[in-house]
Amino acid sequence: MLVDARPGAYALPGFVTRIETNVVPIDAPQHAQSIKLFEFWKSRCVDGRLLRRTDLPCREAASFLPSVFVLEPLDPDGEDWRLRVVGTTLTRWLDFDPTGLSIGELYHPDHVAHDAQIYRLVTRERRPHITRGRLCGINRDFLELEIVHLPMEGATAGEILLLGCISIFEEK
Repeated sequence: MLVDARPGAYALPGFVTRIETNVVPIDAPQHAQSIKLFEFWKSRCVDGRLLRRTDLPCREAASFLPSVFVLEPLDPDGEDWRLRVVGTTLTRWLDFDPTGLSIGELYHPDHVAHDAQIYRLVTRERRPHITRGRLCGINRDFLELEIVHLPMEGATAGEILLLGCISIFEEK
C-alpha cells in the first residue's frame, strides 16, 4: 500500500480538535522511558555525528520505539513539519494514526509557529529539548507527559530530522 505523505492528504478524525501544547521546558528527562531514549541517543552521538536514522531499528531501542515520532521539515525555513513516523503506542493513545500529517494540519494554529521554532532549534543547533506538561485537544489532556525532542541524521549527514518521544506518567 502506498502512503500519500503530502500535506493535506489526510484529515483529522471528527473526535480530534487541533492539538495544543501546554508544556514547560525541563533540564533533563525524568521518565524512565525518556531517560532510556536519551541515553541511547547520547551513546550513538560519536565523533561529531548524531544518532543516525538507521541506528534506530535495534534491540536496544525496542522498548521505546512504540512511543517515538520522527518529524521532517516541509520547507527550507522549517515553518511546517510533517510526521514521518509515529509509533504504535502513540497511535493507540491518539485513537488514530497521524503519520503524514503536518503540524499545520494537526496543531492548533496558535501553537504551530512556537512548536516549529522549537523543532528548528533542536535540528539547527543540534541540541535536545525536553518538556513536561499536557497536550490538549485529543481527549487525553488529563495525562501528564514528558516530550523529548532530539536531532537525528536522516538519509545523509546533511539531512537533520527531529526524533521525539512522548512518555506518559502514571496517573496519581
